[in-house]
Amino acid sequence: MIEKILKDYITFIRSFEALLKDKYKQNINPCAFSRTFFERIGSIDGIEYYFHGSGCTAKKDGVIYAYDISIFEKDIIEFSQWNLTELIRTHPEYQKLNYSEDYIEYELYQLINKGILEWLTIERIEEKAFGCVFKCYRVVDESYFIP
Repeated sequence: MIEKILKDYITFIRSFEALLKDKYKQNINPCAFSRTFFERIGSIDGIEYYFHGSGCTAKKDGVIYAYDISIFEKDIIEFSQWNLTELIRTHPEYQKLNYSEDYIEYELYQLINKGILEWLTIERIEEKAFGCVFKCYRVVDESYFIP
């Protein structure tokens, strides 16, 4: 079921981004042009949104979709376990599943093993090299969810 939830999550994000790209006639990710072409807080087609840093929190019908777009690679969706848990907590169908944080983490780890997700690893900050793995995930095989 986590795979279905992620498919819905990714599909929503890409559909939301397509609405903004179409409205503002841009062919780049809205996270990259939100400061230039439109207000960072607004709404479109019943979706309330707030752009922050390299990401966005969008809300439709009470369901929260929070995510980041990679600053290191073009158009890669990044999310934390908390982001996914918020989606599950606010979604009327998914909240009935009563998934524990441990279960969600385990299921996400299975997708890492399949090569669909990766840990988000930051290698450099302010020119200092280090390898730090955060409890964040990167969608590296989006075609698994959206053919």
